[in-house]
Amino acid sequence: MLKSKAFWYGNMAGSVGAWIFGISGLLCPFENPSVRITSLIIFWSFLVLHPLELAMSIPVCKKAGIPIWKTVIYTILFGFTWWLPVKMEVFKE
Repeated sequence: MLKSKAFWYGNMAGSVGAWIFGISGLLCPFENPSVRITSLIIFWSFLVLHPLELAMSIPVCKKAGIPIWKTVIYTILFGFTWWLPVKMEVFKE
């Protein structure tokens, strides 16, 4: 399963969905307090954690020959669901 591109693409889609949910909750707060709080937690945690992952993703992707600009954008957008399969050689450039 972990060597399946479909598995990782599904997780990457989930990451994009979480970004959309978090940003939409920030721009148009949900009426339900639980949903509103959840969307804000997701937004702020992604905003903090994904850039922190750059410390791990840059060396992995540099070794794989992936350009730095692509590494930064994809790590911010997808987090570990991008660079971990690169490390595991599921995604090859």
